[in-house]
Amino acid sequence: MDLTRAMGWLPVSQYINSPRAKPAALHIWHTSDYIAALQNAEASGNVSDAVKQRHSIGTHSNPVFPEIFRRPATAAGASLLSGELLRDGGVVYSPAGGTHHGMPDRANGFCYLNDPVLAILSLRRQGVHRIAYVDIDAHHPDGVEFAFADDPDVLMLSVHEEGRWPRTGALTDRGVGQVFNLPVPRQFNDTEMQYIMDQLILPKVIAFKPDAIVLQCGADMVEEDPLSRLSLSNNAHWAVVAALRPLSDRYLVLGGGGYNPWSVGRLWTGVWAILNGNEIPERLSAEAENVLRSLRWYGNRRGKNPPDHWFTTLRDPRNPGPIRDEIRTRVNAHQS
Repeated sequence: MDLTRAMGWLPVSQYINSPRAKPAALHIWHTSDYIAALQNAEASGNVSDAVKQRHSIGTHSNPVFPEIFRRPATAAGASLLSGELLRDGGVVYSPAGGTHHGMPDRANGFCYLNDPVLAILSLRRQGVHRIAYVDIDAHHPDGVEFAFADDPDVLMLSVHEEGRWPRTGALTDRGVGQVFNLPVPRQFNDTEMQYIMDQLILPKVIAFKPDAIVLQCGADMVEEDPLSRLSLSNNAHWAVVAALRPLSDRYLVLGGGGYNPWSVGRLWTGVWAILNGNEIPERLSAEAENVLRSLRWYGNRRGKNPPDHWFTTLRDPRNPGPIRDEIRTRVNAHQS
């Protein structure tokens, strides 16, 4: 958001502070015992062995931290509010959302609450019936699929790295016929993503005729992310954002994964530009460049000597390549 403001793209009229979701609001999907456990963990700073075992709080993947309830409850509040804001149509962007691994009674994969699920349920409360959920995070949205695999009115499309945690989302997992998982191999490139978008994502969404679209736009599929072995440029994400927008009167874009602060900030700022029709400049202004130069990335070698374009541009160099046979075969499996 600092970078977006520095670009002059975020007027006061387009910004809303997220409310923090109250526990009762979260009970539409999460159990009351689990929500209470998160609040107690925040108050005390620790959890018992029994709570750790039952709710997976205080583990390596879901550590206790000072805002363990407040932070995810704020992102969840944005998703709940988004459903209300989109009742009569529009576009909402919540980059702090996208925590797609959370389960009803436990934390999962650094996701303490599942705000995409809460967003879909909030849309439902506003009378929005058919919802398409598209996920282009490097990791499969196991929590969202758990919630809606048996719901024929929620179309689910996920493109994710094969063999990557949580190791769910197999090509053959089809829900009740409306779930389409596409695991992709390492070095997944821009041309392959364009092929998947043209041959799978757009045809399925168009045929579904959704009343709303929710896109989880995780930034961890890009070449420079440390937790995946994929090779997209941010142009591939922006193409998906742009292509889905005209397919429904209601469009919610969520953030998600992303573990390189420069690639995340640049990609998600570009998402906002795409949604608003702003032209992405070849070189950033001095104010925007200063935002990026102020970032630090500890614990990874790539943070020690960042390339200059991480400071001076939003757009990555495009990364085209061949469309491999396994990509074509997997897409074809969903077309039969």
